[in-house]
Amino acid sequence: MNTETIKERKSVRTYDERQIPEQIMEQVREFLDKDDDPFGVPITFTVLDAEKDGVSSPVILGEHTYVAGKYKKQKNAEIAFGYSFEKFILYATSLGLGTVWLAATIDRKAFEKAINLGEDEVMPAVTPLGYAANKRSVRENLMRKGMKSDQRLPFEKLFFKGDFQHPMQEENAGEWSSPLAMVRLSPSATNKQPWRAVTEGNRVHFYEEKTKGYDRESTGDIQKVDLGIALCHFEIAAKEVGLSGRFIQSDPGITTAEGTEYIATYTVEKE
Repeated sequence: MNTETIKERKSVRTYDERQIPEQIMEQVREFLDKDDDPFGVPITFTVLDAEKDGVSSPVILGEHTYVAGKYKKQKNAEIAFGYSFEKFILYATSLGLGTVWLAATIDRKAFEKAINLGEDEVMPAVTPLGYAANKRSVRENLMRKGMKSDQRLPFEKLFFKGDFQHPMQEENAGEWSSPLAMVRLSPSATNKQPWRAVTEGNRVHFYEEKTKGYDRESTGDIQKVDLGIALCHFEIAAKEVGLSGRFIQSDPGITTAEGTEYIATYTVEKE
């Protein structure tokens, strides 16, 4: 997985009915068994047969297979889920498979039953898995247009230097340019793009700019899931440009606007 995979990934809601070859499905299951995250939160993934398991989404056409994930309620669970599920979605993209993050537009009760969701567990999202149809459905085109799926906030609205009073221009981002550009390409619930980042020397601090209504009992804080996706993209791009680092949680105490919460810090390891 690399930045080309991130750029290539598009949400797919219209599939061409083809079954995924068993050899590919073996690779999918093997990846899911080993998928992990920087916070050590165990995530359980389940591959579902749409017909046999009785699962579906009203916005998906032509699918046969889904992947669902769940975790036990605990600290960092949503961020960890976003990180590990996006890592899988990018892996699926590298195999030529189409995916799309689905949280609200699914038969949630059917999915929760199919994966034996416990009382202390949360299933934030699922994805269909298959081959993209040559042409998107009219419904999919309307959805993408309505959510402005291909639009992103300007670089300087998302990323800052030193504090939130100094917006960063992409051409001045130095070694952080590519990693932050890949964060900007991250998918998010209804394309709200809740990630914000402040660079400080050899560290980048990540924050969640909250939107009301995105923290629910059934999904957890779905915008924290979005932050996990962003961290995944950032780390992939950082490795690609030769940076060696890790995620820690040590709030730097930077003044933030109301509704903005510190999430994690990427720190470059000194040799």
